[in-house]
Amino acid sequence: METKKQLYTLLKITVTCILLYWVFTNISFTDIYSVLQKINIEFFIVALLCFSFSQIISAKRLYSIFISSGFAISRKSNYKLYLLGMFYNFFIPGGVGGDAYKVYILNKTFNWPIKKLSAVVFIDRFFGLIAISFLTVLICFFVPYFKTENLFWLLGVLLILGALGSFFILKQWFNSFLKISTKAILLSFFIQLLQCLSVVFILLSLKLPLSTYLVYILVFLISSVLSIFSFSGIGVREMIFLQASSMFLFDASKAVTVGLLFSVLTAVISLFGIVYHFKSQKKAFIKQRLY
Repeated sequence: METKKQLYTLLKITVTCILLYWVFTNISFTDIYSVLQKINIEFFIVALLCFSFSQIISAKRLYSIFISSGFAISRKSNYKLYLLGMFYNFFIPGGVGGDAYKVYILNKTFNWPIKKLSAVVFIDRFFGLIAISFLTVLICFFVPYFKTENLFWLLGVLLILGALGSFFILKQWFNSFLKISTKAILLSFFIQLLQCLSVVFILLSLKLPLSTYLVYILVFLISSVLSIFSFSGIGVREMIFLQASSMFLFDASKAVTVGLLFSVLTAVISLFGIVYHFKSQKKAFIKQRLY
């Protein structure tokens, strides 16, 4: 089992390196640097704030699922654990993943069942995937290509199948989470909307044309889904933005910079988790909720 995990981690890092190499053989660092020199720092800070709020809500979603499942973790401890998970996911590719660490530390501290904790962590991700998928399809309704190709019917079918498929999966294998599903999915939509807003402010910081925003957001959402195939989404995100630039005739260096800047936002927030990494080495830093 450990060998499989190590191979999977190695594969993700390899994919990241290959994709980054491919991207930067097509785009020079000089071009990227030239774009970054003209960035509007005020808009970028707002983008950082939007992303920060999205992660606060994301931690709240996980907390709600924990409480609904009978795991009485304190609200403060949940935020600490969430931030530490972000740090592990972004900065320690060869170590235990952020999600796996949540399961490990909660089982070790409170002796809570691993199987049920794993289900909570998985369903938290699943609710996020539902929101991303639905937003992606909804935005497609406003992209001219789908109208000119008469593909609205296909988008409608995808929405219906997505709704039915999501309900079936929850009903069939995660029935105990149905009671929290409405709240969790609504929170997931808020999370993704805030992240889309973060992308909008990145676009504003780079002074990109307003007419390109919708496509950039669509590309961002698609890259979010596919980010599982690389380490922290790095490489995949930049590659997809580069591909989109040739498809939609965008400036390639600016498109790749959008992806890079979103990775920077993630890195900045994730870095705060290092505080709890060192604290967790010394003593138990999570507590149960007091009723």
